Amino acid sequence: MNKIHILSDLLINQIAAGEVVQRPASVVKELLDNAIDAASKTIKIIIKDAGKQLIQVIDDGIGMNEIDARMCFEKHATSKISTTDDLFQIQTMGFRGEAMASIAAVAQVEMQTRLHDEVIGNAIIIEDANIKKQEPVATAVGTNVSVKNLFYNVPARRNFLKSNPVEFKHILEEVQHAVLARPDISFILYHNDTEIYRLSPEKLSHRIVHLFGDNYKKQLIPCSEKTNIVTIEGYIGMPEQAKKTRGEQFIFVNQRFVKSAFLNHAIKNAYNSLLPTDSFPFYVIYLTIDPKLMDINVHPTKTEIKFQDEKTLYAILKAVVVRSLATHHVGNALDFEQNINVFPLQLSTPVKVTTSNAKERDYTHFKDDTHSFSSQNWQALFPEKSPTDPLLSRKLSEPYKNEVGQAVQLYASYIVTQVQSGSLLIDQQAAHERVLYDKFISHFKNSSGVSQQLLIPEQVTLSLIDCTVLLEYKEILRTLGFIIDSFGPSTIIVHGCPAELTQYALKSLLEGLIEQFKLNNDKLTVPIAESLIRALAKKASIPHNKKLDAMEIDSLLAQLFSSSNTMYTPDGRKICVMLSQHILEDLFK
Repeated sequence: MNKIHILSDLLINQIAAGEVVQRPASVVKELLDNAIDAASKTIKIIIKDAGKQLIQVIDDGIGMNEIDARMCFEKHATSKISTTDDLFQIQTMGFRGEAMASIAAVAQVEMQTRLHDEVIGNAIIIEDANIKKQEPVATAVGTNVSVKNLFYNVPARRNFLKSNPVEFKHILEEVQHAVLARPDISFILYHNDTEIYRLSPEKLSHRIVHLFGDNYKKQLIPCSEKTNIVTIEGYIGMPEQAKKTRGEQFIFVNQRFVKSAFLNHAIKNAYNSLLPTDSFPFYVIYLTIDPKLMDINVHPTKTEIKFQDEKTLYAILKAVVVRSLATHHVGNALDFEQNINVFPLQLSTPVKVTTSNAKERDYTHFKDDTHSFSSQNWQALFPEKSPTDPLLSRKLSEPYKNEVGQAVQLYASYIVTQVQSGSLLIDQQAAHERVLYDKFISHFKNSSGVSQQLLIPEQVTLSLIDCTVLLEYKEILRTLGFIIDSFGPSTIIVHGCPAELTQYALKSLLEGLIEQFKLNNDKLTVPIAESLIRALAKKASIPHNKKLDAMEIDSLLAQLFSSSNTMYTPDGRKICVMLSQHILEDLFK
């Protein structure tokens, strides 16, 4: 019996769908690409159950006749390319001819379409990549595609989908890419019968504000440059408005959203020392390049692009951003009547860019009102406990049970104290991170997080995507002391926060947590609760270059010596280094 055989068309399409249709957001992207290519002026997106039950995209584009409506579901059927040369001058969003066939292989699809000069349209129903029905129908001009019960015939794939908030977050990202790529098109988005977006054709600056909020009016800096290689237009954000979370960095090449590490690096590098540590600036940048100078046929998702001369492109983009930062006073509000889509921007006289230092934080929470700790008697205050991790935990036991000497601070970052066998050098930030981590872990395991109730609940405005991410982990946050609720599409209301974190700005804290959630979803290195607790401990720990008084030093050492792991932070960084007496003696020989 022969072992090699030809796969069925359904199985071939389902395998192809593994590349093209990874989740509901993939379907949204492909349908939006088709609607934009059809010269639509208005596109409506209807989502139910985060796309698992229904994804419907309705456009008023050119529509299709009876034959094209049937042909669009065939493998590698497309109207956008005909020859090899066409691959190097692509101007459309879609072109590979894989999307509709792949979608039809893993979902139940219904489509109604009608040409502008026709009185009647066509309806087609497909299941398991087979056409069940095709008939004339009265329908509006354009195309209406409904994708129902995604992965209904591939249950293993459906089981790998994330929760509804996570999947809807990915859908929102794809919609954002489309609405920013084409501010000249009207977009309407519904999720479970709730209107999320209703965007009319408008200038780019207005589209950004309607998408992300009115506070963006004050932070946009225009960028504009035209060379013989590339035309660059768009907006960047002021350095002091940079966020701790990624996700608001958008680069479009010939109106196509792209993922490009080197282009993103060029923009980030242009900010240089203007950005706070671990912060990410906002930007929406459009590059217009001759299609012959790049290759977009790299990946089925069409978001990866190769350029012929990456070094030159990198240098030009960086220089444009540097000039925009240097020539626009970051404190001035943007003239919102200026339309970057039409008129070239005139750069003003160069001025010096300055950034303000954050207000120095108060760390008096180290001081205990009822006890005065001293490093001399820490052994009596804290009974010895068995380490929780035998591989990493090295308690300050035998070598340090004898007298601990006077502790002093060096460079406002390190603490030095004498022990029996030498000198102990301690990183104050790492030590406090370990102390807080143990405390938060205990709160989480015992559901005993102490929440400091706010006298007046605070409203925090975030992007729609960040709100969705945060509310997904609402219960985990509650066990640690955060009490939050939804207060509109893009607003969180905070009723309480952990008592240990009351001195921090809530928005900055929440943005840090959101970034941790996003990283955890991408890498899945540790459980989400563990990732969150590590992030909180790192965020709330004493930074370097912070002077501590004698009482704060004694309290920190006392808490560190009673922790579960005196030598390492939760992510494995060293806390203490022992300089033995012999090492010190050798230095002077």
